[in-house]
Amino acid sequence: MNEEESGLFDDNEEEEAIVQTTGGLTPDQKANIKSIYAMIDAGRSGVLTTKELRKGLQLLGLNPTVSDVKELAKKYNIKERKVSLETFEQIMEEELLSNQNPEFDLLEAFRIFDRDGNGTFDRKELKRFLTSMGEQLTDQEVDELFDQLDTDRSGTLSVMEASKLLA
Repeated sequence: MNEEESGLFDDNEEEEAIVQTTGGLTPDQKANIKSIYAMIDAGRSGVLTTKELRKGLQLLGLNPTVSDVKELAKKYNIKERKVSLETFEQIMEEELLSNQNPEFDLLEAFRIFDRDGNGTFDRKELKRFLTSMGEQLTDQEVDELFDQLDTDRSGTLSVMEASKLLA
């Protein structure tokens, strides 16, 4: 790369471009996987059950059956239905790269637009997200959409609720 080209990328962009061309996950994608692992570890035990593994795959937009999860357990030598973070990362990386999953891009976007970092969207964050994608909505339209997506009536949108935007 010559001097003129070197100013075109910041260090993170350059690193992500290299990672993408070599076929691996970007650092942001890896961070999202760790966040999902922590979020679905319901018992805070530090390991996931195979049921939680299935939920993690679903959060990333995959739709595994119980038998799919059993096959993964065999493939990754998961004993006693306990999935470590390392194994979870391996499974997610392989599944994401093999599926070229657009929903994972939604997770990255969700994280970027979640300004307060609390893992949910409020109405302002939803509007910012939608307008960044070219949607021109009135406040009333955003409110109506928000109310439709907020199925648990918590006043915020979880990743699962926001993912309905893709449906």
